[in-house]
Amino acid sequence: MDYDAEKLRRLFHYVAWKAGRRDWFGATKLYKVLWFADARQYVLTGKSITGETYIREKYGPIPRHAMQVKAQLEAAKAIKVTKEGSLTRIVALTKPDTQDFLAEEELKVVDYWIDNIDKNHTAGSISEETHDYAWEIARMGEELPLNAIFANRIREPTDSEMEKFRQRAKTLGLL
Repeated sequence: MDYDAEKLRRLFHYVAWKAGRRDWFGATKLYKVLWFADARQYVLTGKSITGETYIREKYGPIPRHAMQVKAQLEAAKAIKVTKEGSLTRIVALTKPDTQDFLAEEELKVVDYWIDNIDKNHTAGSISEETHDYAWEIARMGEELPLNAIFANRIREPTDSEMEKFRQRAKTLGLL
């Protein structure tokens, strides 16, 4: 899939709108939502949501065009970026345009990652989740292709993951 700058801009704005005011939800978590949503959609369908390329940075993958998108949204007064101690908060000032934005399944993936990262992680713990094998072997600033998600170290699924797998298998008529 080719990179869709408009989709990334709208997705960035959407995540800032939906989660930007939540406690301890800053730039690190926002970038992780984008990474996991794009990467997991790629795993499920063979295509990412935005077609964006991700780059290895200190705290994990970030979209190659993140700074450009952030600057565009700030210039349009759609978001506000502030520092609160070590937290870089990105808050939407205007409601994002969600008409004809994402397919229903894509929106579910994005909303899942917003809630999962917000409720279950600190910026540090979610960064650790992205410091997988592919991230470790890449050099700082180097591209991390979405298929790098398949290079994750194999581990046993948790009980809750197994239950989700079983439920999904039942839904698909596999059990």
